[in-house]
Amino acid sequence: MIYNPIDNKKLQSDINIVPYIDVMLVLLIIFMILSPLLIQGVDVNLPETDTTKMSIESEPMVISIDSNGQYFLNLGDDAVSISLEEIKSKVQIIFTANPEIEVVLKSDSKVEFDYVAKALASIQSVGVEKVGIITTGYADQI
Repeated sequence: MIYNPIDNKKLQSDINIVPYIDVMLVLLIIFMILSPLLIQGVDVNLPETDTTKMSIESEPMVISIDSNGQYFLNLGDDAVSISLEEIKSKVQIIFTANPEIEVVLKSDSKVEFDYVAKALASIQSVGVEKVGIITTGYADQI
């Protein structure tokens, strides 16, 4: 047979993507298997409190908790020592007079979460909806 250069078939320059699809499917399977193993967490025993519905807002009422777990009611520049039961009764009185009251918790960084949770539960059980927590930014601690 004589080679005829005019009868050339066009060359196809397409990329064969089948091997790439196989590699992607294998990687997908590997990541699907490994992703549940990468989720880490710490088991925590959360404090138990009695919580009910909440309600809110106005001139903020500030309740502070020191590093020993002692509660204080901030009245202007003065801080009055108060028990957990007294917090609930005082917030109830103020909430009855002003249903738009806002309560803010200011806690020491070393205080146990149990004290904060109990204060939050006491405040919320009265019906206060918006309770804020005062914190400092990360840049302030450096």
